[in-house]
Amino acid sequence: MPEATVGGPVLTNQVVLEGRLAAAPEFRCTPAGRLMARLYVEHLSQETAPDTGGQPQRMELQMPVLALGVLAERCRPLAQGTSLHVEGNLNQKRWIRDGKIRWGQIELQAHQIRVMEQNQLDQRDSGSAASSPAEMTQGNTSPGT
Repeated sequence: MPEATVGGPVLTNQVVLEGRLAAAPEFRCTPAGRLMARLYVEHLSQETAPDTGGQPQRMELQMPVLALGVLAERCRPLAQGTSLHVEGNLNQKRWIRDGKIRWGQIELQAHQIRVMEQNQLDQRDSGSAASSPAEMTQGNTSPGT
């Protein structure tokens, strides 16, 4: 993934999120006529941090995911409950009101979406190996290639 320099050290904005699709994708076109899919991916896991004395902490979130163009088109067959592996970058909407910058919702702009087998998330949580998921990227011609 590309790295950007902002007035000094190299900065990286890369995210990998695995979870289940909370609802069917929503589709619309941008003002420029580009197809856009908005997905909501639910993630649930348990992490054991060193500062918790070995106690597992529940991690739970619902992340909006944005797919554009060809990648959005490949999201059409996805249904609620589908297990996904998403790679991309975080972005936060912003606007200026009364001369001040206002910050909105954070979303994951997807560069790659992989459909995982139904039980693959459960296998990963238990530490079992799983087979390769079907892959959808901006550059691929079809899911699974």
